Amino acid sequence: MTQQIIDTILKFVLTGVLGYLVSVIKNYKKKTNATNNALKIMLQNNLTNTYFVYSTKKKIPDYVYKNWLNMFKEYKNLGGNDFVDTLANKMDDWEFVSTDIIEK
Repeated sequence: MTQQIIDTILKFVLTGVLGYLVSVIKNYKKKTNATNNALKIMLQNNLTNTYFVYSTKKKIPDYVYKNWLNMFKEYKNLGGNDFVDTLANKMDDWEFVSTDIIEK
């Protein structure tokens, strides 16, 4: 009889602990998703702004372009849409102005 009581108590405790852990994991996932979405939006905004700053001259400093490509890569890793791909394709014809900031 005592063993049944202990088993019953353990089942309730384990169920409660597992329920709590599932809840914690779900909340963590929600926060991570929100953070990733915010980061993706900020990257898209920065990529777009940089594009339009240099689009009229169709030339861009090499260090700016290198940073743009790094942001673009991370944007795509976060599941960014094809809108920025269109901008990247348009930049293929641009002149890349060499500076002494990036070591060759």
